[in-house]
Amino acid sequence: MTVIDIALRELQRDTSRLVRDVEETGATYRVTVQGRSTAVVLHRQTVPPSGATVGQARASALYEDKPAEVLAAQLAELERSRDEAGWVERP
Repeated sequence: MTVIDIALRELQRDTSRLVRDVEETGATYRVTVQGRSTAVVLHRQTVPPSGATVGQARASALYEDKPAEVLAAQLAELERSRDEAGWVERP
């Protein structure tokens, strides 16, 4: 899956175009703020009918885990901000 990074301003300006692109082509967009990834990802998914079981919801990708690259970026940001705040690692 190819993930296309878009700036928050682009999302605000072109929301309808981006949503239409996701629906029609299956494109995946990751929203960034000043070049840093956010928790916002636009991608197509199937929504189970009302009253679906937990297994059906999981199978529909509603509870999809974050991609490894997003988790790595979030961890790096957390460590960087912790180091800047002067936290020291406990033994």
